[in-house]
Amino acid sequence: MRNIHKAMIAATTTVAALLAAPAAHSYASDAPAAAALTPTASGVSGGILFGGDQGLMHEAGNIGRKLGIVRVYDHIGNTFPLPGYDNIMAAGSTLLISLDSTTQSYTSIANGKYDNQILTFLKSVNASAIKYNLNAIYISFEHEPDNPKHTTFGTPAQFIQAWDHVHQLAASAGLDWNNGGRLHWVWIMIRTSFDNSYASQFWPGSNEVDVVGIDGYNSPGCSGNKPPATPADIFGPALAFASANGDMPVFISEWASTNDPSGGQAAFIASMQSYVTADPDIDAAMYWDTQDVTKTGAPGGCSYVINANPASVQAMYTLATSPQMQGYLN
Repeated sequence: MRNIHKAMIAATTTVAALLAAPAAHSYASDAPAAAALTPTASGVSGGILFGGDQGLMHEAGNIGRKLGIVRVYDHIGNTFPLPGYDNIMAAGSTLLISLDSTTQSYTSIANGKYDNQILTFLKSVNASAIKYNLNAIYISFEHEPDNPKHTTFGTPAQFIQAWDHVHQLAASAGLDWNNGGRLHWVWIMIRTSFDNSYASQFWPGSNEVDVVGIDGYNSPGCSGNKPPATPADIFGPALAFASANGDMPVFISEWASTNDPSGGQAAFIASMQSYVTADPDIDAAMYWDTQDVTKTGAPGGCSYVINANPASVQAMYTLATSPQMQGYLN
């Protein structure tokens, strides 16, 4: 189905038509005859769902469109939606929401200690999807559990138990996309964990996950002065993992590049366009348009922001308005 959708959109749609026609498949809420579409695990039809973090939203005027999906981050105990989320959804963009622990251990989550808080949050997410006519909205419990700073919450096996419990809470309440709700589950790992067997230790299984998510960056000049990488270097192992574990759809849930060497950012964005549009298993891609002050090795950390670089903005415009990036929610 993903191959058919992408072939159709590439063959029949032009960039000019997409930008001129309000009803084109540019945004999450613009799908034709949405009620007649058959939901899929990824919730995406017609191409790749284009998006990014809230930083990239500020560039919408310069990149020629709104974001189809916006990456946001929440924690157990938060009330949904946080300020600003309503405006995002009302404008027709769906969300990929992290529901992460702050101090709660995986064992305590799996044992039900936070069920009321978690279920209230998930019900509010689903209610917001209905309110704003979003056919799909995305949840990731504890994104990047393989991040060293998250190891204090428990072991990989305990993470899986917690994931299963949170997922079952939603399923039992009728919140999942395949039993009456709107929630789709995205399991997100750091890209390096797919280079070996580490990602597998956190895998809940294809019956508990709808989409494999991957966070990966091209970060030359910071974070250890790593050399430039290609999209295939960064995301290839994750795509192979998804294929081998149930032929799962993939979301590139965070991607970005620094501008080191000069011009490298625009070049990487262009190479990402070629890469993601060539792979039928990639159903969404979200650019992380932010300065990462946690990374050392460069003044102020690692900057992935595009707005100071006209060449990068132009490259993002070309990517965002390409026919293959006009995915919508089914």
